[in-house]
Amino acid sequence: MASVAKPLLKVALPDNKVYTELTLRDPLQPLSWTVSGPPSAGSADRSLIEDAATFFQDMVGSHGRSLDLIYVSIAQDADGRHRFIQLLAAQRALEAAILEGKQSAASSLPVVSEGEVKALREKLDVLLLYARADSAAAEEPPDDLAVGGRGVVPGGDRTLLAPERPLIRPVDEMCPHKRPYACNYSVIVDCSLGNTQRLILCDEAVLCRDNPEEPIFDHLRLIVNCHESRASAGKYRVGSCSSSQPPAVIFQAVHEWYSMGVANQNQVNDQMQQAIWEHLQRGSVAVHCLAGIHRAACIVACHFLWRYYVLGHSEIPSSAAEIYRRLKAVRPAVSPAYTHILTGYEAHLKKRACQTRGGA
Repeated sequence: MASVAKPLLKVALPDNKVYTELTLRDPLQPLSWTVSGPPSAGSADRSLIEDAATFFQDMVGSHGRSLDLIYVSIAQDADGRHRFIQLLAAQRALEAAILEGKQSAASSLPVVSEGEVKALREKLDVLLLYARADSAAAEEPPDDLAVGGRGVVPGGDRTLLAPERPLIRPVDEMCPHKRPYACNYSVIVDCSLGNTQRLILCDEAVLCRDNPEEPIFDHLRLIVNCHESRASAGKYRVGSCSSSQPPAVIFQAVHEWYSMGVANQNQVNDQMQQAIWEHLQRGSVAVHCLAGIHRAACIVACHFLWRYYVLGHSEIPSSAAEIYRRLKAVRPAVSPAYTHILTGYEAHLKKRACQTRGGA
């Protein structure tokens, strides 16, 4: 049987001065990597070994960090935790290969765990970059994802129409995404309530730097951290995080939920979803993990189900396949993970809904 070729991994570099993209044909073998820049510069799709000195200088100069502080996520474990490589290790592997002859294979790069990188980042200003499968390249969200009109809210023993919502789009004056990769967040329009009441799925970095060009963050009322049980003070800096009324924060390391048991998982999930809904009444909510594509995406998917089964929002999708289709439409790198949490939560919500109807 013929083997299936793995998709190329690409790292977008929009903040670099010379190079715009790094392609990892084999993530652990820098000799296989290529770089590209603006076509006018004549540097499209060049072997990294040809441009190594210039490329690494560009990375240091553009990001203001030494190579030992720049890590690239190349894969995720089954539980969604990232695996990284370090650019300094890549530089050294290339230098050794050049000394031995270009045709010589470089040593495989060591893989660094998410835990190690996070521990280092607590002490130093580490930069995290994320390689994406070529098929998951960023794209403009389709127009049919704009949401407006009326929703439904619970009203005693009957369902009431909510006030008509303004038209909400993933990209507009509140969320211009002026630097798409540096502002790595996505608006989940199906679950947003208004122009300043948006559900946001994002990576962690976007919340830890100033983004004055993105007005939506001035309206943050809640941050849901899905990869840590606690965080250092002053971690979040974007928008209202630095104001006199910073957003509330929930910490839940979703990859550790397996130790809770299903009943406790669902109870904690219920509390999170209730908090998301309540804070959306007053402003925006950001749900993040490290990259915002697995753990945080699972919690946002659970919010779809919570709104459908608990609040009776029948206009919101309730099938996992459709929910993830909607998420991928605005955030292409999202992929289903923690499916046991989602399926267990759906069963819990269905049972809860049946009991509520039975007691009515």
